[in-house]
Amino acid sequence: MKTLSIRQPWAELIIQGRKTLELRTWTVKYRGPLAIHASQTVERDACLAHGLDPDQVTAGAVIGVADLVEIVALDAVSYAAHRGEHLTDEPWGDSPLYGWRLANPRARAEPMPLRGRMGVFEAALDGETSRQGNKETGKQGDAPDTASAPGQESPQRRTIPLVPLSTPALSTTPRPFELRVLVVSATDPGEPSYRLALHQRAVEAPPDQRGLYEAAPEATRRVAELGGATLRAVADHVMESLRANGYKPTELGAGRREPFSLAEESGVRLALLFLAVRPITKVERSEVIAQGIRAMTSEEAYYWYAKCTGGPAAERAQRALRVLLAEE
Repeated sequence: MKTLSIRQPWAELIIQGRKTLELRTWTVKYRGPLAIHASQTVERDACLAHGLDPDQVTAGAVIGVADLVEIVALDAVSYAAHRGEHLTDEPWGDSPLYGWRLANPRARAEPMPLRGRMGVFEAALDGETSRQGNKETGKQGDAPDTASAPGQESPQRRTIPLVPLSTPALSTTPRPFELRVLVVSATDPGEPSYRLALHQRAVEAPPDQRGLYEAAPEATRRVAELGGATLRAVADHVMESLRANGYKPTELGAGRREPFSLAEESGVRLALLFLAVRPITKVERSEVIAQGIRAMTSEEAYYWYAKCTGGPAAERAQRALRVLLAEE
């Protein structure tokens, strides 16, 4: 299987589904399943920053598999906009940078000890002998792990409980946002034959904290809706959000009945986009607003989301956001 060696904690964060964009200075043509190898190098400060014990993370072993679905070229703006996906706090440098988008991570029940190599290499998993040599599909990447000398221990294995993301314990926990497709009866030529409605899942109080005759709250609330030419103007950004959450662009269409489930930050940014561009008629201005929202830090996005959706001042906050981003 195609395999990529990644330092810890980044390998573990990929398998946990928290890191969906791996950064590289090189690209490959391959798309498909990619074994995630945790190299011997452990960045202790990064582990602690992401809530992982640097003395417990697995090293020198394949810890799971994820699907490489896309590779995108990044510039300083897109690098900052995708910080919530690649999780890196390093400042933007001068080297070309590519984001390897990973989806559908699944952990191995037991890590498989293996020497890392440079680039994307072939490895036989499940106890089979690894193929010799480095059959790369691209340029050189991280340096390989140091081979063990005769008589020395095999690459070190630090153990950490790994739970596949497909297990019922995790898959039954809904993401906080849903993007729903609403079919419309008639549209102008070239415009989408559907509208998109973004819903946020309500936080329900425990039953014992509600009054005896008080009805249970609605499961979700509609945050924003978009359609027509305005939706078409920001379609690329909607597709980008869907890809970041593990969906294929071809899944979006008028025949879609199941909601798209979105992670919190993806939902927050998409909500800001919908709310900000709703009254905009010029495509260029919508694009400027979309790029501005992408460039926001996580803190800025959550701040504006709270302002633009909270109470009677929400409309004023939305106008202020449009002024800030597009000088409306």
